[in-house]
Amino acid sequence: MTLRILFSILCLLFVAPAAGAQGAGNPPAEEQNETMLDTLKRMQIKREEEEHKKILDKGAQIERDAESLSKDAVNGHLPRAGEKKLREIEKAARQIRSEFGGAGDDKPLDPTPASLDDALKRLDDASERLNKHLSKTSRRVISVSVVEVANEVTQLVKILRGYLL
Repeated sequence: MTLRILFSILCLLFVAPAAGAQGAGNPPAEEQNETMLDTLKRMQIKREEEEHKKILDKGAQIERDAESLSKDAVNGHLPRAGEKKLREIEKAARQIRSEFGGAGDDKPLDPTPASLDDALKRLDDASERLNKHLSKTSRRVISVSVVEVANEVTQLVKILRGYLL
């Protein structure tokens, strides 16, 4: 019996300091929660900034593709290779529009371009305006002007498809 008591006392002497040492290194639960919430906020902000940068890059790509289409136009027609650029322009414009809270707009352009040159000039102008509006926005802005210009770009792409060879 004395052996059991002696063994119990020895266990308590060795186990108690070890248990106390484990709890001393961890911060309180409230501090852990705040740190974790701060980290999650920073990650969310970084992700939103990256998504906004991608949107700005898509606007720049629309402008480059529109300029390229203007150079490729021959005798009132676009070459078949222009179809890929038109698809990319339309896809990027739709993504920009949806990112800024817009939806599809099926109303036709007023006035409708009368020729390929007019349509290409309007596409160039619209892509420049789109980039100008995008450069003025932040990642938290819903911009009606961006949505309107993106709708105009998609309508112009539909018109330009009629000029493909």
